[in-house]
Amino acid sequence: MKAKYIVILFFLSFPFLGNAQRSWREDSLQFKVYTRVYFNKQEQIDSVKVQKILCDYCSQKQVLALSEQALFRTRMDLNDPNLKKKGVHVQAHYIRISKKDFQSINQ
Repeated sequence: MKAKYIVILFFLSFPFLGNAQRSWREDSLQFKVYTRVYFNKQEQIDSVKVQKILCDYCSQKQVLALSEQALFRTRMDLNDPNLKKKGVHVQAHYIRISKKDFQSINQ
């Protein structure tokens, strides 16, 4: 008897679960940012640079904010042993930010 009520409750709440999965698309923006990490022969970091920000409508302040966030995320990933090899490593970061917060960067 309890299983019957659980199944009914699940199907009644199913439409609300679907809306929760789509909500981030309605009120936020997603950007893709590429960064490059250069390691020298001693496997130490030479430099970390933002290579490309995929945003056609961003202002200069917004581009700087996105690049700072991408550099922060790249520096957090530098402890990964797979990256500690000499040469150039390219990383892609997906940055999500709400539309209101992204718009307030210009102010």
